Formats: sequence, C-alpha cells, structure tokens
Amino acid sequence: MKKIILGSLLALSIAVPALAHPPITVYVDQQEVVFAGQAPVIVDDRTLVPMRKIFEAMDADVTWDEPSQTITSTRGSDVVTMTIGQKQVYKNGKVVYTMDVPAQIMQDRTMVPIRAVAVAFDANVAWDGINYVIDITTDGTTSGNYSKQIHADDGTLLATVSLTYSPLTSNSTAADKINKNINDQMSQKASVMTERLELAAKAAYTKNPASFQPYYYMYMGTYQAKGEGSDFTSVVLEERTFMGGTETKTLSADTYNMKNGSDAALTDIVTDSEKELETLMEKGFSALIDQNPAAFYSDAKDRLGKNLDEVGFYLDNNAVVFYLNSGIIAPESAGVIAFSVPR
Repeated sequence: MKKIILGSLLALSIAVPALAHPPITVYVDQQEVVFAGQAPVIVDDRTLVPMRKIFEAMDADVTWDEPSQTITSTRGSDVVTMTIGQKQVYKNGKVVYTMDVPAQIMQDRTMVPIRAVAVAFDANVAWDGINYVIDITTDGTTSGNYSKQIHADDGTLLATVSLTYSPLTSNSTAADKINKNINDQMSQKASVMTERLELAAKAAYTKNPASFQPYYYMYMGTYQAKGEGSDFTSVVLEERTFMGGTETKTLSADTYNMKNGSDAALTDIVTDSEKELETLMEKGFSALIDQNPAAFYSDAKDRLGKNLDEVGFYLDNNAVVFYLNSGIIAPESAGVIAFSVPR
C-alpha cells in the first residue's frame, strides 16, 4: 500500500475528471456498427453517437430536412424526430425525452446522446465502462437489467425507469458476491423508483397534460474502475432523475476486495490515517472552491467542513477520485464535484 498526498493532485474540476479512454465500440443486436468519419464521443459526461448510422442499424428509415435542421427516423408505425440544437425527442408528435446535451453536428454527422436512441425506439442500452463498449438490443431483452415504461390510460408515456449494470465477468466467488450485491441494490431501486415515478407522473399529467414532459429514472453509466493490479475494484453507479424542472444526477461508489468480495474502506487500500485523509479531502475541495468560487455556495467551505462524511471515493486506474454530489457545497447545476490523486 502507498500514501496519497495532496501535492500530487492529478486534476481539479467541477465534474468527474475526464481521463483518456479507448475508442467507443457500439453493437446493435450483437452486430458491431462500423462508423466512417465521425465516431462516438463523450460530451459533458454524455456519450453521443451518429444518429443515422445507429438508427439504420436498428432497421429504421432516416431522412434529413436541411431548412429545419431536423432528422426523422421511422420504424414500423413509430416516427421519431430531433432537431439540431434542441433537446426534445419527439415520438409520434409527442415529447418523450429531454436531452441535457442537444442533438448537434460533428463532421457532417448528426450526433445524439445514446439514451435518446434507447427512448426513441424502446431499445435497451448497456454501457461497459472498462472497455468502452455500448450494447444496444432492440428485442426487449435486458441481460438481467430492468426497464419499464409507465403510460397513462390514454396511452401517453408518463415515465421510464431503466437500470443497467455490466457485471464483473471474472469466474470467482468474489465477483459472484459483488454482482449479487449490485443486483440486489438494483432490484430494490427498481421497485421503489417505479412506484415513486408512477404516482408522481400520473399526478403531474392529470394536473397539466398540455405541458407535461415524461419523467425518467436511469440507474446508468455504470462502470468498474480497477486500481493497480486486481486486489480492489470500485463499482461506480450513476443515477439520473427527471421529475419536471431540471434533471438531478447522483453518484455512488462501492469498493470491494477482489480476494473475498467484501467491502473495502480507503484505509484498507492506502496507508494514510483517517485524519490524514480528512485533511486531504478538505484541502482538495477547498482548492476547487478557490479556483472558481462563483460555481459554489457562498458558504461552501463551511458546508464542506460539516459534510466531510458525505465525501465518496472510487479507484480509477492508479488514482483515487474523491467526489461530492451536487447540492452539498455547490448548486445542482454544478454537477458532481471531484478531484483525483495518484496512489
């Protein structure tokens, strides 16, 4: 084990640090999609894919209207439209999803968030954050994951609940134990969030159907981040919730000992004492506040001192990432606040 010290900070940012990653590979129904020109990219923590290529791989017809900058995809009786620079996804004339990163053009290709693809034609999307692989299935299978759409009596889409997890694949008792733990968490989340969104969405739609936008809960963007060797593995889970207004994003992480599958504390991984780690976290987040004070609450440092127990961590390659969810020392709009140090 090693010490981690503040003097060797890898990054300071108002979001989870964006580290170099391999090319993103996309499969539709187990067939790899080959991209000519513009490949999938990550923008503002969203994976964007060339819309035409993906939809054509899903057997949808795609047309482009230059004057309105609108792309229309048709599959069966469903017609999906998106417009460059706009965040709304329309399906059969109704808004079914609001993207936080709008459709945009890169290298003459229309790029859209992968989740917009999933919502558009009721596909399931799994994300492997170790190998940067997107697996899209169009036949309703979810490989053990959970997906549910909630509709009003008139057929209007009210809410979507989607939970995905790319399980550890190593053949070991520890991996089995970790996968069971995550799957148990998913089952509980699915039950609670389905009931919560159904009640809230029905009430909101009944009150004002004309302006209603479908709610959603996504337990998504899941990936495993391994430290040096294979002694420990961090499973990082991202939750996104939209219930009117703005989307909220929450990060959670669990780190496991790969020898026995048990939970691991940071003091099991590094030699720093709890007091040293508290000092490191306080100085690291304070440095972020000093770097861009306008992005934080005016009393952010006081809030930080009172909420050090809310700091989470995960392993990413040979680094430890410390993070605080939005709303603790900065407004929701700031997103997840994080910095990383080598270990």
